Amino acid sequence: MLSLLSLPELALPLCYAAALGAGRLLGEGPGEHPALALGAPVAIGMLLRFGRGLDAADIAGLAAAHVGVALILGDQPSAWPVALASDLIEIGCGSLIFLWLRRAGFLTSQKMVAAAAAAAAILGPLAATPLDVLTLAGPLTARLSAAGAGAFADAVTMGFVVALILSFGRGRGLDAPCEHGADDERPRAWEFVASSLLIAALVLGAAADSGPMWSLAASVALLWFALRLGLNATSIAAFSFFTALLAFAQQGQWRVLLEPAPATLSADLLRYGLLALLGGPSVIVAAVVHDQRRLKRLFAYRAMHDGLTKLVNRTRFAETLDSASTAARLRGRRFVLFLIDLDHFKGVNDTYGHARGDQLLIEVASRLRQSVRETDVVARIGGDEFAIVAPVSAVADAMGMAKRLVSAVNEVCDLEGVEVRPSITVGGVLAPDSSTNPRDLMLLADEAMYEAKRAGRNCWRFSSAEREGAPYVAWGEGDLALAKPETLLVD
Repeated sequence: MLSLLSLPELALPLCYAAALGAGRLLGEGPGEHPALALGAPVAIGMLLRFGRGLDAADIAGLAAAHVGVALILGDQPSAWPVALASDLIEIGCGSLIFLWLRRAGFLTSQKMVAAAAAAAAILGPLAATPLDVLTLAGPLTARLSAAGAGAFADAVTMGFVVALILSFGRGRGLDAPCEHGADDERPRAWEFVASSLLIAALVLGAAADSGPMWSLAASVALLWFALRLGLNATSIAAFSFFTALLAFAQQGQWRVLLEPAPATLSADLLRYGLLALLGGPSVIVAAVVHDQRRLKRLFAYRAMHDGLTKLVNRTRFAETLDSASTAARLRGRRFVLFLIDLDHFKGVNDTYGHARGDQLLIEVASRLRQSVRETDVVARIGGDEFAIVAPVSAVADAMGMAKRLVSAVNEVCDLEGVEVRPSITVGGVLAPDSSTNPRDLMLLADEAMYEAKRAGRNCWRFSSAEREGAPYVAWGEGDLALAKPETLLVD
């Protein structure tokens, strides 16, 4: 089933059918519409995630899904064309609006995405209103009122559903980098469970007591989701809050404001308006917080990484070297420091241009990164100079790593039609075998590198202070964390 849902052509009609059936469970709402019209919102949300509009194949699939659900639910065949046409108008109009805003460069942040989703949610149902006016029975005034009420209810539902779909996968998991800043404490699993139970209790209290304070308290709890638990968790909670209270309202268990409201069109509109006001702000706040944390993380990333190669920069490298040196001095944990120079790089720049020189730096950085472990820190500390800090257990491990680095880089690479075979010169030093002072380690590694250059380049040398009989040092899982491995921005 999951493999089927990964195909947009099949996922769209299948999810539309499931949503269409689920939406009918609550019965009718204002304007002879379903109280929870999920079909069109789910379809438009999926199209927005796919990044495309409605095409002929989608229309055929949605039509088949609609007819299938109508047959199962026993709808009158005469009602099928109108309901299907109304959904298709909503889906097509909403997706086109969103895609137009994206092409216009409007979607620059999650706040703008939320605003675009709201525009699609409002204008999509409005576009289908004329069709509803023509097909409803009764005086023109009554038809206009009923169609407008149905469009409003659809718009509120679509706003929550589209927010839920668009936020799915944004910061998935408790340690997702785009949901929380680098210095923020990550929320625990129990916080998600406790917050969910709190909102469920508040919703049940609102339905049982029928007072406004319970609903307002649940709305405040949703703001805690927005500030603490991230965008997707907030969207899930807001949609659940909206659906639960709407279900209780349909059963007459949730009074609007303080007095019981009769089942009139104005009462239904008031319910949807209150639900939008109670649940909507939390999604907006979550989008704003998401953007702020993402920017914070982006600035932190750029402050610690090289813009060209995406390796850590000299500042982050110095911090890592200090941490590793402290671990070596206090606990005897061995690590190797490599200083690496790209041979004849100036000749590449002078002969083939700086653009190809930049490509060569990117390629060499990639080969260095792929030649070591994820916990090892690879840095660009100068124009054509790199450095690596890597925990090792024995001297032989460091020797093997140096050999692997030289061999990996010394392979032919294509620079826009120009083939070059880059080479590096590597100087290494072990700590605490030689020293535990970061400055001394840099000097020793630099001396070893120049000794390798005198030996003809494209080779590696270690500081003469190393001892072949150095003892074996075992690194534990917690020890590797002292090296502060690179943090990549994912969004």
